[in-house]
Amino acid sequence: MDQLFVVAWQYVVGIVESEDLPMRAAELLAAGLDSLALRDLAGRGKSEITTELSELFRQAVHELGESMPSKETAERCLLHHLAGQLAAGTKTPGEVAARVWQGLTSAQTGAEREFLQAVGDEYYVDYIADHQPDAFRAWETELRFAAQRLSGTTATEIRALQERSEEDCRPK
Repeated sequence: MDQLFVVAWQYVVGIVESEDLPMRAAELLAAGLDSLALRDLAGRGKSEITTELSELFRQAVHELGESMPSKETAERCLLHHLAGQLAAGTKTPGEVAARVWQGLTSAQTGAEREFLQAVGDEYYVDYIADHQPDAFRAWETELRFAAQRLSGTTATEIRALQERSEEDCRPK
């Protein structure tokens, strides 16, 4: 089910677009997940109406006993994903910071807040990149260390935190 959760959070934050859902559904079927809506979605083409694809995906998630992650949970997963990419060297600090600056603010753990704080202010980083190369290198190093600390958390752990948080919010 982790594969389904990954596709779901990536869909919520826009990494997976509606037109990509048929291929993702086929991959989920190949991984052993199965539902009527998932099969229907896998048989659709990229040119289908995106609202229909989106609805089929949501239905498939439900049929598989899951629920779509909230925007907050999806953004937290994205933070961890970006940190993992930076720690693995597949993204640069600038690429990661550019995505974070697009409005991600869903941090709950200390490591998440530390990562967001290390990203810093876009205007300050732009300034030091141009005028203070030593400070810019220090920023990159700090961001990489924060990314390494954050990237150790898995999607399953984030999901468990979200479920506990939702339970705490339910009326008793």
